Amino acid sequence: MHLEKQNIEFEENISIKEKIGFSLGDTASNLVWQTLMIFQLYFYTDVFGLPAAVVGTMFLITKIWDSINDPIMGVMADRTNTKWGKFRPYILWLALPFALFGVLTFTTPDFSLTGKIIYAYVSYTLMMMVYTAINIPYSALMGVISASPSQRASFSQYRFMFAFSGGLIVQALTLPLVNTIGADNTNVISAEINNSKIVITENGIGASKLVLNADIGEDKPLTKNVTVTVYREALKDEIDTATDILYLQEGFGTYTLNPSEYFDVDISSEKLTIDIVNEAKGFQGTMVVFGIMAIIMFLITFYTTKERVSPPKEQKTNIKNDFKDLLSNGPWLLLLVVGVISLAYVAIRYGSVMYYFKYFIGDESLVSAFLVSGTIVTIIAISFTEKLCDKFGKKQVFIVSQLLAGIFTALFFFVDKTNITMLFALNIIVSLASGPPAPILFAMYTDTASYSEWQNNRRATGLIMSASTMAQKFGFTIGAALAGWLLAYYGFKANTTQTSESVTGIILMVSLIPAAGSFLVAGVMSFYKLDNDTMDEIEGELKIRREEELSE
Repeated sequence: MHLEKQNIEFEENISIKEKIGFSLGDTASNLVWQTLMIFQLYFYTDVFGLPAAVVGTMFLITKIWDSINDPIMGVMADRTNTKWGKFRPYILWLALPFALFGVLTFTTPDFSLTGKIIYAYVSYTLMMMVYTAINIPYSALMGVISASPSQRASFSQYRFMFAFSGGLIVQALTLPLVNTIGADNTNVISAEINNSKIVITENGIGASKLVLNADIGEDKPLTKNVTVTVYREALKDEIDTATDILYLQEGFGTYTLNPSEYFDVDISSEKLTIDIVNEAKGFQGTMVVFGIMAIIMFLITFYTTKERVSPPKEQKTNIKNDFKDLLSNGPWLLLLVVGVISLAYVAIRYGSVMYYFKYFIGDESLVSAFLVSGTIVTIIAISFTEKLCDKFGKKQVFIVSQLLAGIFTALFFFVDKTNITMLFALNIIVSLASGPPAPILFAMYTDTASYSEWQNNRRATGLIMSASTMAQKFGFTIGAALAGWLLAYYGFKANTTQTSESVTGIILMVSLIPAAGSFLVAGVMSFYKLDNDTMDEIEGELKIRREEELSE
């Protein structure tokens, strides 16, 4: 690579309003994406009733179409020409379908086990297709919103502060919304306390969570969750009666539950309260709320952003040459690998958090606080990313951040479950180190689009940026599939007391396994060649070319 030093000034002055408007698009995306990452596996196993191994396999198989779908969408976006530009129209056209399929993915139709599996395959595949169709153009928009590398880095920093804000909303509100929307729903069961016993009345097909609260004079009332499933006679052979789920056959009438069996102490009726939560209804209603929010945010993004960078005038439409350029773009290929590994280990860790607190710590109520505290720190860390990159370089900041995140993630394996303070402290440190890599990676993607234009005199931003979405989905799929298979391998069974082996597996999934992924990513990134000085020189040459084209 030979470059002459250029003294070029990029004079674009882009308002904070546009940066915020653009960034709200990733807040919208993450309202669904983060819900999928954190709660989808749990939803499928503990709410929808699918075996963990089946879910893991489904995540992997559905990726086959996604692998083809991503570059197709990139090519389509590059060839779109409207009065609104190439990429902005997709944000307008697909905001509503994005929200709709988010709701359908968290809907629980009353099917047989086979019917449920087919429904999960179809709804999840369609959700990922719509995610591709809106997110590849959105990601590509950052590559044409400015010709300045520093402006793109600034956009990336804003984008990921708002992206993690979307994650913050999901982490803080999902479980409270599920419990609120699904509360006191008696479509499946109703229950009352009678002489220190709980009398359950079966009202319909489905599953509900019976929350038993016992006040025995402790600082905090003891709480036990009992999943109650009402099933049809035709499904009797599909019921796994080895678990602790309380199964009631349709038409059974009433059932008497002794709460002392769950608390291991005698509970008098005046010390006992009960709540009924229909998690299926709660998750579906939560996705309706998130979907409406996402539509509003996407519309703000559409109306506040501009496309400022166009392909070279002499560029001819040629799909074969586009893919040839793509596969010869070494920095892009390296970032593709980094993105896949990064999302895989993040998906394993975040997908295991619900299991970690439910089956190891024994207190699901800590999940929201655990995730929210970490995300707040991550957002703070992202706000310093631009300054850190200006001083030390994107590559160096990325590698050091990954190494620190890996070290402190590994320490989770050695923390006792009673030491909640240490768990939260470690998570805050990991979250602090995890902040810079995400915006840096996406800023690097836009750099590879400029590198390709400089090298080949052709620009295919949509196809280049499809790497970001493909890496996200492929990495998430690998991580989620591995999480499902690991749970099955270690003998996990939903809604029951876990064996020591299955608990060890869950702990590994939030500690040593993701830590290994973090170290691997740092090693791969050490081979990345497009540093800050190189990109300034490349963009300087491209600016001269564009000015010469305008003067012709």
